[in-house]
Amino acid sequence: MEFKWDPSMSVGEKTIDSQHKKLLEKITELAGIISSMDVDMNQLRGTVHFLYIYIKEHFTYEENYMTSNKFPDLEEHKKTHQDFVQFYDGLQKEFRERCISGHFSSVDIMDLLKKVEKYLGDWLVHHIKGMDQEYTKYINSRN
Repeated sequence: MEFKWDPSMSVGEKTIDSQHKKLLEKITELAGIISSMDVDMNQLRGTVHFLYIYIKEHFTYEENYMTSNKFPDLEEHKKTHQDFVQFYDGLQKEFRERCISGHFSSVDIMDLLKKVEKYLGDWLVHHIKGMDQEYTKYINSRN
């Protein structure tokens, strides 16, 4: 499972595009760690924690960008971000419990991979190509 940024995802703001690339790279890394036959718990913890911090930093930066450009649908966009953070908090808790137990069954691995693919990777790609493109169009129409 690999999630890659492509030029159609560009929002026209260098920092946000760079953050999107990094998020997709780390989600792909997380999927690789989980799918390995011998899960490296330290690497898993580090990647999960990195994503936790980076997701919040990215959303804050993006929301500030939308605020400074007076994007009218900011509150709806923020709500979507909050829902994602809430989901990730639950996923991070699940990872933490698995790390503490030190055991990943094949069923656990498949379940976690599905969540990473569907709720992290697919969600982010669709979010970038959908909602993020809305603020890009709005900002570009004002210039």
